[in-house]
Amino acid sequence: MQLPDLSLLVMMALFWACYFVLRATVFRPLGAILEEREHRAEHAAAALRGAMERHEQGLAEIDRRLTETRREVMQAREAARAAAQGKRQEIVDAARTTAQASAAEVQARLVADADTARAELKGQVEALAREIASLALGRKVA
Repeated sequence: MQLPDLSLLVMMALFWACYFVLRATVFRPLGAILEEREHRAEHAAAALRGAMERHEQGLAEIDRRLTETRREVMQAREAARAAAQGKRQEIVDAARTTAQASAAEVQARLVADADTARAELKGQVEALAREIASLALGRKVA
């Protein structure tokens, strides 16, 4: 009688022994490393999403402050323009008043000078008329 071929059983025993050894020394540590890597990747993705949200909020805040600052600058510029316009109008009004006063003074002087010249001419007209008559008549007219 021949003994049955036990090589199949020996192969199966070696296979299972290798399987348990590899599972304990390779597969479990490798699985733990892969799980840790996946966990880190998820954590990094969550941190990136949070950073992006904070970045977008920061940009929105900067944009809001920039808009507010622009509005304040425009108001200040408009106030300065209005103040300058008021000051310019005051200067123009003062110059106009001064010019009108000066023109009135010159006009009064001209009227006075004209009246003086008329009065002088009236006096001179009579004397010139006598002189012309004397020259025309050839004798002295009284």
